[in-house]
Amino acid sequence: MPSYLSPGVYPRETDFSFYVKQISTSSAAMVGVAEKGPINKPTLLTSWEQFLKTFGGYINEGYLAYAARSFFDNGGSVLYVCRVAHYADPTDRNTLSGQKAAAKLVSQMDMYLLNGDPDPLPPQEIFDVFAVNEGIWANRLEVRIDNSDNVLDEFVDLHVLLKGEVVETFSKVSSDENSSDFIELRVNGISDYITVHDIWEPVGDTGMGTPRGGTYALSGGDNGLIDIADVDYIGDPSQRTGLFAFDEIDALNLLMVPGVTTVPVINAGIGYAESRKDLLFVADAPPMLEPLDVVNFRKGQGTYTHAAFNSSYAALYYPWLEISDPVTAQKKNIPPSGAVAGCCARSDQKTHVWWAPAGIDRGRIFNALTVAYKTSRGERDVLYPEGINTIAVFPDTGINIWGQKTLQSQPSAVDRVNVRRLMMYIEEAISESSRFVVFEPNNPQTWRALGRLINPFLQDIKEKGGLYDYAFQCDEETNTPVVIDRNEMMARVFVKPTKTAEFIELNFILSGTGAVFSELIP
Repeated sequence: MPSYLSPGVYPRETDFSFYVKQISTSSAAMVGVAEKGPINKPTLLTSWEQFLKTFGGYINEGYLAYAARSFFDNGGSVLYVCRVAHYADPTDRNTLSGQKAAAKLVSQMDMYLLNGDPDPLPPQEIFDVFAVNEGIWANRLEVRIDNSDNVLDEFVDLHVLLKGEVVETFSKVSSDENSSDFIELRVNGISDYITVHDIWEPVGDTGMGTPRGGTYALSGGDNGLIDIADVDYIGDPSQRTGLFAFDEIDALNLLMVPGVTTVPVINAGIGYAESRKDLLFVADAPPMLEPLDVVNFRKGQGTYTHAAFNSSYAALYYPWLEISDPVTAQKKNIPPSGAVAGCCARSDQKTHVWWAPAGIDRGRIFNALTVAYKTSRGERDVLYPEGINTIAVFPDTGINIWGQKTLQSQPSAVDRVNVRRLMMYIEEAISESSRFVVFEPNNPQTWRALGRLINPFLQDIKEKGGLYDYAFQCDEETNTPVVIDRNEMMARVFVKPTKTAEFIELNFILSGTGAVFSELIP
């Protein structure tokens, strides 16, 4: 308390208005190979058009573009993408096998020195031009230099061409590094296609450093996909590659490696989700499997020898989707994970995170022709108890996600996707909003302040149908002298999550003509 030394009015303010802030529930992340784009640098995208601009179109080597399109088509709006390539040494980013296409610009002065000069200079390479990122896509790039006939003119026009068409123009860029129009300042970080680097120190006249007019083709680009392996998708935590590229992005809720169905990658995805405890790993079953083969794959039996997948932080979906390939106009099977993540986002937009992203409305899949394998009801009876969520086709409702189990083997509340997502939402929202009590006195006043934060949040979820009931405890019972002496404050949050009606039983009762229905209803 301050010391008051003279009479007067001294206003003070006590803030009891803390509340649990809203957090994202359907931000998705994908790892995969792409036509172009930054490698192992997560990039935020909010539309399919942004994906095309940043990572290019469909390629035969992977399903990332197909999954991203499916995500946006089905209601997704926030997607982080991490493009991967092969590293000779996964623990060293300098061993990337991908290469940027490149070209060298030569000096304008050389052309004049060669005309009648008794001792002409060899062509002087003055600028390196690189594609902005690795890949064979950039082998279709060209740089055209237009300059004046004056050899001493330091200004040129630079045009970037893709497949012969001008896609960017930088007018009157300078070869003088002291100029505000210096080519590196005007191009680097602004161009979507190239970077330019000065590799020669001008000597004598300024014109010696001016690029010669003409067209320069970029070459040598490589995707870095030769020998790409599971470890490249999984990544290395010390290098922030693969799955670990998302370590510094908090607002993630769904994680996928579309179309990569190897056991090490799925186990790594599950392990990463469990270590973070704030996202769900959406796994694809291997393509072209029969239902019993998928059961064996999930349990690690039959021809499979791995341990069974077992985690409430992952869910497995089967079968793949059949689409009309935009590239070939032929039928093509693609992994369902992108569409599933999109349905989760659409479900959250329509309702709340604790509603199941499944069924004929929130689980309906768009922009697909059918599924790679049409399951019967009997087959779904075999698959669902094993934690495999089927994607079914019905004559009147189309293609629907017809299940929402996690891969947790032990029956509990979190063996359902909606409950797991609800718990992640509650835990993260409360944890982030409770930081205000850190370093506060560990006494009843602070305990009550925490209760004023958490109780209204849980009550709101209960009123909106996410909880049957809840209780909060933070008092002398949870904070004993021993706990307080350890500089800890302990609270308990009890919740009864709402369950979904997955099994509907309709009992039709026949009665005699003279029966009164009110007498038959117990």
